[in-house]
Amino acid sequence: MYIRRVTVENVKSFKDEHTFTLRPGVNFFVGDNNSGKSTVLEALLFTFQGPSQTKWTPETFYCKNGSGRTRVEVDIAGGVEELVEQDKFSVLGDFVLEVDGESILRLERSSEQREVVQAKKTKNVDVKAVCFWHPERGQFENVTGIDAKVKAIFDFEEVWADAHPSDHIDFANNKTLGRLLDSSFKRFVQTELWTNLSEAHRKAFGPDEDQSFTTETSQLADDLKSLVDEQYGEASYRFDFGLPDANVFMKQGSLHVDDGAGETPIGGKGTGMQRAVALGLIQLYARSAALEDTDKTTPLLLMLDEPETWLHPSAQLRLGDALNKIGEKEQVFIVTHSPYLIRTFNAEKHLLTVLTGKGNDRCIDSSTTFGIFGEGEPTWGEINYRAFGVYSVEFHNELFGRVQRHLEALKDNGKAASVNEIDEFLKNNGVPADRVWIRTPSQKSFEATLPMFVRNSIHHPENDANPPVSDEDLHESIEHLVRVVESINTQS
Repeated sequence: MYIRRVTVENVKSFKDEHTFTLRPGVNFFVGDNNSGKSTVLEALLFTFQGPSQTKWTPETFYCKNGSGRTRVEVDIAGGVEELVEQDKFSVLGDFVLEVDGESILRLERSSEQREVVQAKKTKNVDVKAVCFWHPERGQFENVTGIDAKVKAIFDFEEVWADAHPSDHIDFANNKTLGRLLDSSFKRFVQTELWTNLSEAHRKAFGPDEDQSFTTETSQLADDLKSLVDEQYGEASYRFDFGLPDANVFMKQGSLHVDDGAGETPIGGKGTGMQRAVALGLIQLYARSAALEDTDKTTPLLLMLDEPETWLHPSAQLRLGDALNKIGEKEQVFIVTHSPYLIRTFNAEKHLLTVLTGKGNDRCIDSSTTFGIFGEGEPTWGEINYRAFGVYSVEFHNELFGRVQRHLEALKDNGKAASVNEIDEFLKNNGVPADRVWIRTPSQKSFEATLPMFVRNSIHHPENDANPPVSDEDLHESIEHLVRVVESINTQS
């Protein structure tokens, strides 16, 4: 299963409704600071886990400038039929609906206090209740007993940029480290060491062994019997101490590190090392048998907020490869400012969402809705331009080439578009010819648009008869070309 879509309404900086389409595998969120990238992840957790005294409170989670309710709506897809076959989720069987040929469950959590008529009874619903859409009755309803269970639909593993890394070096079996240990434990129980441990446990706690702990407790059981028999009737009692399972052993575990200053628990090390270890565990998980565990029925949702912090660019690339591996089996959400990390973006397998601006000026694009060259997916130049405001020579070349290909497609003679034809086209599209380009060695000069001037400077670095291209020149030229290319794409 995976999260197919999330709609946020009056959540933090998101005023009114904003919808994000998601996909299985890796979902990248990139863009400006404070543009709302991490808020999307918080909204998902708010929906499934609900508010508490410290999390997602009205003061911290509700939009201060919004009017009306704060609400998050989520679509679950990719296996909901199997989910509702489980006993604890069978009550959701009537809530499965079809959208675009796919079976989904749609749930919401809203701050709106309202009354809902369910099974001829009126029920009060507020932010503490998670509701599911009933396709026949056409309303969101709070199913009796589902609020606690909905937390178990997914295993959420979150690594926040401002969280302490030690929080994620966790031995619980629904955390990355716990999953690794659980996978190892399943192999360990097949060994002779486990057989010997089992035999030793039987001798120490078995009911038929002299001096075992169970034998020692027999007198306590007899004393209990004599008291209870007098009041409730005769019965026999026996204490049983079975062999602990993996969870019990792992809860007692700790990770120690010796970096030359003596061995200490990882919690005593600095934030940089702890974060490196936490992310290292995620990479180990990507290569481990844990991903092949066919008995695991609860899907993992891995949420990483700026995982590049403290990591060298080469380490960021390796982390990106590991996250892509996890994305083959689980859904992954990555909030990042790193062009190194999103270098592993694959348009065929991943989704890239770019958020820019704030409030009414916010713009949200995804890799399925933008692609400046009309090919449906962004190039690296466009990703860096839209997400990080990087004006690169590579992006300039891509834009200029798009104009050139457009002019060549209009020809019927199969010839390439000349620089004069390209420059004339740019002039006709509102780009001023306010530069002078000097050719070498002839020293002849001609008027040119800024994009042509920049293009010639890029392609003829040996020409020192012209002034160098400044950053401001590159920025202005790219903005001209973006406008022209967007106009081309609108016409085509």
